[in-house]
Amino acid sequence: MNSEPHRSLRYVDDITRDDVLALEAFIYSQLQPVQDGAGETGDTFCALRSLEILVCDSAGLLLALLDQGGCGPEERSDMLREWNRLRTTASWWEYRDGYDTDRWNRLEHVDAAAEASHRAEIARVQATAGDV
Repeated sequence: MNSEPHRSLRYVDDITRDDVLALEAFIYSQLQPVQDGAGETGDTFCALRSLEILVCDSAGLLLALLDQGGCGPEERSDMLREWNRLRTTASWWEYRDGYDTDRWNRLEHVDAAAEASHRAEIARVQATAGDV
């Protein structure tokens, strides 16, 4: 993985290619035993294939955006959404070996400035509510 494997993700800028690839591989590793038992027909097979497509699409979009570098606000929001989608998908197996509970967090903000702005807005609303 990366040089700081136990450093938790906090913002979009913390996500690396290795994070995306590891999270994607972890999800596939959890699906594989079910696929092996399901065979190549039926509803379980169709559900698994559909989930694989969604995981592949989310990971692919994240990787493409990471490769672009200097993303704008819309791309960073897309990265936040797709990371959280993958992470939530994997979180159903967070008790299994291989799930990186120290690193794979749900992200709330794209960066520190967005977090500070959000906190300032909350404080402003709370202050205004106290004045009523």
